Amino acid sequence: MKTIKVIKLVLLTLYGILLPIYLGLILPEYLACRKCTSEGAIGIDIWGSPVQCFGDSKVFSEALFQFSSVLVAGLSALLMVLFFLIYYLNRSIKMEEKFLACDDKKYS
Repeated sequence: MKTIKVIKLVLLTLYGILLPIYLGLILPEYLACRKCTSEGAIGIDIWGSPVQCFGDSKVFSEALFQFSSVLVAGLSALLMVLFFLIYYLNRSIKMEEKFLACDDKKYS
């Protein structure tokens, strides 16, 4: 049980670092350049900063967006599974303790 909690803590730390970077930097830049079709266009992100949307930069930001989206979604799914696993294990331990307590009273 302790190893699962350590794994949860490590994943929450990674998630806490990655999510603000994803939501604050990567996603706004991708959304600013998503509809730019002309070469050398400049988009404006949600923070009001200009973003250059030319060939290599646009392709790199799209690849970075896709990779980080998969990473954030994977970490989210993994954390949800871990939370449900910890909940289920805690519940089964409590049920077992309750069953053993009732069983001890029955035979004493």
